[in-house]
Amino acid sequence: MAQFVKSLIGVSNKAANLARAIRSEHALFELLVQEKTGDAKNKRFVQDFKTLGDVLIQEMVKHDLSAKFPEMKDHIFGEESNEFTNKLGESITVAVQSTVTDTSKLLSRVLDGNDEAAEILAKVLHQDVEEPQDETLSKLSLEVDINSLAIWIDPIDSTAEYIKGISDSKPDDGIYTVGLQCATVLIGAYDRQSGKAVIGVVNQPFLHLDASTSKWTGRCIWGVACNGVRANSYTASGNEAQSQSDSFTAVLSPSEKDHIKSTISSISHGRYQYGSGAGYKALCVCDKVANVYVLSRGTTFKWDSCAPHAILNSMGGSMLDLQKARQVSEEEDVSCAEIVYNKPDHAKWEPGQQWSNSGGVIAYWNKTSLSTFMKAFTTQTQK
Repeated sequence: MAQFVKSLIGVSNKAANLARAIRSEHALFELLVQEKTGDAKNKRFVQDFKTLGDVLIQEMVKHDLSAKFPEMKDHIFGEESNEFTNKLGESITVAVQSTVTDTSKLLSRVLDGNDEAAEILAKVLHQDVEEPQDETLSKLSLEVDINSLAIWIDPIDSTAEYIKGISDSKPDDGIYTVGLQCATVLIGAYDRQSGKAVIGVVNQPFLHLDASTSKWTGRCIWGVACNGVRANSYTASGNEAQSQSDSFTAVLSPSEKDHIKSTISSISHGRYQYGSGAGYKALCVCDKVANVYVLSRGTTFKWDSCAPHAILNSMGGSMLDLQKARQVSEEEDVSCAEIVYNKPDHAKWEPGQQWSNSGGVIAYWNKTSLSTFMKAFTTQTQK
């Protein structure tokens, strides 16, 4: 299992390298942006974007993991279609080829003959990354049948922030409202039978900007919650700040409904802050700079939540379907409201909504935070 988790971390680091490489070339980035249309458009946004970077990362993850774990080949799923249309109207299936040269040739077709850009991207896609050195991970003793797992990928979550490229955003008590810091690479593994999130890797490619070199560095957070084993990359000394505070912080989307905001405000020392991207907002809960992440609408998807869900599971928290959680009494086990990943929420769905978390989301890192919010939410709903 440790080797499998290391492989997930490795491909997330390669994905982060690619995300940074694309952003570092402004002309290249402008060339790569396409608007999502039709069924692929997220109904919450007036404009949503698909980038070639998304597709390349998704296909790279599939390629690299399938090479190491062939049994995973048909069980790696993502948000993006790998059909990309260049400016000539030519539709091309994007996939990582067996060599740098072959991948470069394919990408040159996508990029309207821009051989230089294609070669840069191909080299990043085929580069080797160092194996992560993590003492906790190296000591992880857990045997899991890889054949029992499947994977959800979100190549670049918070695409809008990634495209806007705000680099000078400042955090409010550790939470970024906007900015490149909100862009994340999400890779989550779930049990095919139960649908439970069991392994999560969240990579934040744009964490620190070196003013002297204008280069970004990031970080990678992982968590495992499987067969009674819980482990993650956090250390006790670095992840306990929020647990010592009397305040109750919820991270929300700016478009969140007023009754959710009123619920937070009704809690003693309660306050809410805005963040961008489902993965980033869930990461704020993992980091314990927020007690909960709440979303009342069904506008997130399985690929958004699987990775941070597994990390929260490893901490003793979880991610629940908000509508289902409302129906669970305080005496009942909330696990019945957990988001699952092996099937759609409903037998019938609107176009583009098959894998949505249709009942909304509440993410928390401990049960006290969940209880505090749900009590206030119930009271507020009854008014």
